[in-house]
Amino acid sequence: MDTVKSPAVHEKLTVADTSNREEFLEHLNLHNQHRTSYLEMSKGPAESGVEKWTVDTNRMTMTFYDKAGNEMLVEAIE
Repeated sequence: MDTVKSPAVHEKLTVADTSNREEFLEHLNLHNQHRTSYLEMSKGPAESGVEKWTVDTNRMTMTFYDKAGNEMLVEAIE
């Protein structure tokens, strides 16, 4: 599998130690409605415990992970 990493486009964000899936989904829903910027979208999930997300272009999915490496959401990319 190939991996692509890109440089940060904003300051380093503090990720909550405890994940909150419901709060994360609220932030994601706002972003999907185009009501948040990329930076706001990054800050909200970090505050909800999302440490990173990955995109699998073979499976066409986006997966969000907490600090422990647990999948918080696997979402199909349309």
